[in-house]
Amino acid sequence: MEYEALVDVYDRLAATDSNNEKRDALAEVFADAGDMLSRLVTLVRGRLSPAYDRTELGVSSSLTLSAILRATGAAESDVRERWKETGDLGDAAAWAVANGGQQTLFSEPLTVERVHDELRELATYEGTGSQDRKVDRLAGLLADADPDGARYVVRTALGHMRVGIGEGTIRDAIAVAFLDGSSASITAVERAFQVTTDYRVVAETARDEGRAGLDALDVQLFRPVKAMLAEKADALEDGVRDAQSDGRALCEYKYDGIRIQIHVDGDDVRLFTRRLEDVTEQFPDVVRALRAGVTVERVVLDGELVGYTPETVSSDQRTPTVFQEFSRRIKRESDVETLARNIPAVVHLFDCLALDRTLLDEPLVTRLDALESAFETVTPAPDEPRAGLERTRWRWTSTDDLESAEALYREALDAGHEGIVIKNPDAAYQPGRRVGRLLKLKPTMEPLDLVVSRAKYSEGRRSEQLGRLYLACYDPEHDTFREVGRLSTGYTDEELRTLTDRLEPLVTAREGRDVELEYELVFEVEYEEIQASTEYGSGYALRFPRFLGFRDDLAPADADTLDRVTALYDGQ
Repeated sequence: MEYEALVDVYDRLAATDSNNEKRDALAEVFADAGDMLSRLVTLVRGRLSPAYDRTELGVSSSLTLSAILRATGAAESDVRERWKETGDLGDAAAWAVANGGQQTLFSEPLTVERVHDELRELATYEGTGSQDRKVDRLAGLLADADPDGARYVVRTALGHMRVGIGEGTIRDAIAVAFLDGSSASITAVERAFQVTTDYRVVAETARDEGRAGLDALDVQLFRPVKAMLAEKADALEDGVRDAQSDGRALCEYKYDGIRIQIHVDGDDVRLFTRRLEDVTEQFPDVVRALRAGVTVERVVLDGELVGYTPETVSSDQRTPTVFQEFSRRIKRESDVETLARNIPAVVHLFDCLALDRTLLDEPLVTRLDALESAFETVTPAPDEPRAGLERTRWRWTSTDDLESAEALYREALDAGHEGIVIKNPDAAYQPGRRVGRLLKLKPTMEPLDLVVSRAKYSEGRRSEQLGRLYLACYDPEHDTFREVGRLSTGYTDEELRTLTDRLEPLVTAREGRDVELEYELVFEVEYEEIQASTEYGSGYALRFPRFLGFRDDLAPADADTLDRVTALYDGQ
């Protein structure tokens, strides 16, 4: 398939704001894709991998700029000026191809397969000279592209397509292309994606095997499932009433840690975060605990990974490490054993997703029985280092007797945790959903996880630091971000320096002291209230937002959604 044909599709998608028109355009492309289908269902979102594959291409804006200059011969000042005007390096690449003046004597046709495969190959370049090799490979693609093609090659390399395609549009397009497009078929496609996190598999299965094939898709070891998420309960009694079944509900500690999904196949153990990132190498102490404690051959478990102080982790009175300190372990690539000793962990298990067979559609009580049969408690041993492994603290309760739930809630807060989670004992596991049968209760208005969209350098003694930050929530239907306010307080000088160091590589355009940023860095933010506002694209503004810390365990698309902000606003 010629890349020019896909570029035409990108242009059609960018030219309309109608979700239905986008869906129909994609459905037409998918239906005619043939053996290109698996590549197209990822490429239309500017991605080269399924959701669970977090392989980084290692392509920065500066490296991409070098490739543009090498391919086109355009003056760097001119390209930077175009980049600054539009805030889109893809637009700058299109301009450079059209105006750079450099001619390619021998060009190779630009096909969808070539663009996909050569960009994927960039992730394999390592060691001395790897950056220059990446520039050469990317420049080769740009040299063979027309202006419009160059625009989308660059956007794909950087992961920012700007054509308004979210997961919901892909889902609906598959249902229209290969099924009957009904709400039932859309539900079947969504369920298939939630258990596979791979639209390539979903699309090909829908095409080749129809609805029956989708229904047969199941949890697979080492292919993580999207986590089931909780809604916020307004009050303890309300939460228990809404979640209970047959007169009872399950209450568990709500820990402030890293959501972790555990896949075990004999001695092969893998750990995945909520953003589906494989963090096995960063937690060798957890792997040791699982090898010691898991008593079955194959299992998929759900839990929370929590850090504790070394002097208390082996005691009954543990002191949790603040999340921002513990989350350092996610990004650590060297000396991980030392960090495991300094910030020891305990895995608190609370669900079992598969044991010999999938358990997603089974009630919670059945999954808990499976959980109890799948492991034995492991005491943490930070000197080895070996993490702890145990069931999360829990208690049955009902609206007729809330004392047990109140006691657990106070106990959790006194122990330094966030609160409790209230669960319906008959509820199935619904991947990727916030559901009313899973509720969380916390003592304050819930913080939001938001993406930094743009920034401005501070004034006075902090004038060299990016301290005025614009925050955005995620709009999944349009695969874009909507700003909800500006943050300028809550961080120390050291945090501000760290913040600036992490933001400056993400700058895509500058105008005086203002900078545009790639949507990459996620913050946890508290605030006083949410107000209606015409100043920001979301329609809302946070009043007195305050920085709480980095959320390195979350991808930008895992940030709180526009629907979540709306619900919080409505519930104030």
